[in-house]
Amino acid sequence: MTSWTRYIGCITFAAFLLAGCGTTTDENADEPQENSVKEGNEGNTSQGDNHNNRSDNKVRLMEQNLQYTINGEAKEKTAFLKKSDNQPFSLYVLQQFRLSAEEPGKDIVFLTEDDSIYMRIELLKADVNWDEVEKNVQAQLKSISETISDPSLDVEDGTGFEVESGDDVITSILLKDEKSPVRLTIFTKKDRDYRDAFLEMAKTLMKR
Repeated sequence: MTSWTRYIGCITFAAFLLAGCGTTTDENADEPQENSVKEGNEGNTSQGDNHNNRSDNKVRLMEQNLQYTINGEAKEKTAFLKKSDNQPFSLYVLQQFRLSAEEPGKDIVFLTEDDSIYMRIELLKADVNWDEVEKNVQAQLKSISETISDPSLDVEDGTGFEVESGDDVITSILLKDEKSPVRLTIFTKKDRDYRDAFLEMAKTLMKR
């Protein structure tokens, strides 16, 4: 081996060592930076969730699965947390529905493919007189049909009233929760029974 061969070999080996050291340094430098950014994003998201979705010191997740039935068929789908701009509440809304303001003091959750199927949401005062509300609900329903029945729905701490008119089914539900009393009016069809889906969404309602 000539002296030039040894010289070139030494230069090549030194360059290789320097390149290797440089690469190692870059990778180690990137890792803390990447973790720092990731941790910062997670911190910002957490703070945003705490600010926007906190009620009664509880942080609400951005989504959750809901189980319900449609025309007797059991389903489970993801619902996403939505906040009303019209009334001080949030609730989880299934993907095929939308939350929208109807008028001051009233919001609706409607089926996107058929907005004649919807639920009206009215928050009531904490000191609401339930006897008066029930009389008002029954009077309104009797203007549609004299036959008022009890809907076959799982309503805890609440009362339900229902009438039918042709293919239309109108269901009024009073959720008598002390912190979040709510009046629901659900409009569905006999062959498109979304009442349970609406009720399961309504059960997730929380005042802000």
